Amino acid sequence: MSKRIVIIGAVAAGASAAAKARRISEDVEIVLVDSGSYMSFANCGLPYYVGGEVADRESLFEVKPKRFSRRFNVDVRLNTAATAVDVKGGAVTLEDSKGGTEKLSYDRLILATGAVGIRPPVEGIDADNIFTVRTVPDADAIVACLQKLSAGKRRPRAVVIGGGYIGLETVEQLLRRGLDVTVIEMADQLMLALDAEMAEPLRGALAAAGAEVILSDALERVSARNGRSVATTESGREVEFDVGILAVGVRPNVQLAKDAGVALGETGAIRADEFQRTSRTGVYAAGDNCEARHLVLDRPVNIPLAGPANKAGRVAGANAALDLAGAADDDRRRLRFNGVLGTAIVRVCGQVVAVTGITESQARREKLSFDVAYMLGPSHAEYYPGAEQMLLKVVYARNGGRLLGAQAVGGGVDKRIDVLATAITAGMTVEGLEQLDLCYAPPFGSAKDVAILAGYAAANARRGEMPSITPAELLEELAGSRPPAVIDVRTPSEFDEAHLDGAVNIPVDLMRQRLSEVPEEGPVVLYCTVGYRSYAAQRILMNNGRRNVRNLLGGFSLIQQTLAAGAKALTR
Repeated sequence: MSKRIVIIGAVAAGASAAAKARRISEDVEIVLVDSGSYMSFANCGLPYYVGGEVADRESLFEVKPKRFSRRFNVDVRLNTAATAVDVKGGAVTLEDSKGGTEKLSYDRLILATGAVGIRPPVEGIDADNIFTVRTVPDADAIVACLQKLSAGKRRPRAVVIGGGYIGLETVEQLLRRGLDVTVIEMADQLMLALDAEMAEPLRGALAAAGAEVILSDALERVSARNGRSVATTESGREVEFDVGILAVGVRPNVQLAKDAGVALGETGAIRADEFQRTSRTGVYAAGDNCEARHLVLDRPVNIPLAGPANKAGRVAGANAALDLAGAADDDRRRLRFNGVLGTAIVRVCGQVVAVTGITESQARREKLSFDVAYMLGPSHAEYYPGAEQMLLKVVYARNGGRLLGAQAVGGGVDKRIDVLATAITAGMTVEGLEQLDLCYAPPFGSAKDVAILAGYAAANARRGEMPSITPAELLEELAGSRPPAVIDVRTPSEFDEAHLDGAVNIPVDLMRQRLSEVPEEGPVVLYCTVGYRSYAAQRILMNNGRRNVRNLLGGFSLIQQTLAAGAKALTR
């Protein structure tokens, strides 16, 4: 009689586990169970189906159950819930949609139960017109609601609770369908995965698209009035709406594992090692329900993203099958999941932001010794049509220069954040970043790519060639008892158009002739539009013996963005 692998959960991690287990061995029976009606669907694509940007519903299904079953010889059981696990007896209790139960034995069990949406304890939150965007039935229900509303005489209004990835993607798509949309976020910024000044352009993009953004205000209750629902916030603000989207985050789905005595980690997710083994012999876990090691922080985290879930599922499936094949722990076919960086990207009304590793805010919370570098530049050669500006922020260790994280906003950020994610995974330093050899042709990049220029800036700072100050630090010092002298090195016309209060204009090209106007004592800060001309001016001054000058990172562009974000960016 063949040995059996039972996998609970048939989306990203579960389907990957089943396919990999079969590729390892033809000798095991594989049973793939899911309580839902669909397997291996593109849940990240659901907002785009809601908005009609993905028009074909069937394209959301990466593989159909019958095809998967036939290709991989897997017993796929949908609409079947796992209600209990007997670890000692090696069996799982299953219940089908008709109420029938079965106790199915296993030799290896893989828990790929994913995550569940958080529903805050808010009065009225369970109203029929408030939806999550987690499953295909969720998306179907939203589309049906929108179609019904579109037949009405008044313009539909939507409220989206939560300003994270799914919430903002759904806002974009609802705007695309012609709805009036309000976003309610209890934090003082959108996208807490980013630093405040890097998230600020998203708010601008939403406002430009016609959305209303409410920050620092939590939903208190939902009620009905005059044929519409009303969302009331803690501050007393009222927002009428016809359809609501709840996108306040997820939590790992671990109740089955907890009841079975599988140990949970500090994050509340299942504790798993690099082989995806849990605390119970013969039981693996993979995906959004379990922890993974953070490659920068070197401790367990729970970051629910599709890429890591698929990789962890692959590892769990391979190792479970190898167990049953009698493979040793050091068998070269064994797979390990090294960890995660939380690399992610989102598009919101034409504005794109991406992140990998840790942010400045996280580095501060972790009490790390770190520095940051900013670089503004084009997505490709500026003279070639279609170039878009981007802002790249790099976080690195003060001692040693190891890359810790990066964020980017603008055009072409996907490529740069992928480069930075690779560099962080490889343990590179900022000095290594400035040595990268990246592909270049005018339609695709620049001879001095933004990622490399960020390495230049950070490495120059570490070598003492460019002492710097962040916008938040400058604002803090300007409000202090000993504010620095501020010199704007842009052209007079740029200065006249807008400048920092109290700044003196000495154009960079006149710096050598006007050295005497720069204070020799006390702190001095130089700025231009993005930081390049001010760096050139700084080098003129430092090469003339001045050691009291710092360059404003990101220049006037970034300090304006920081001010728009409420000067919330943290100082080092």
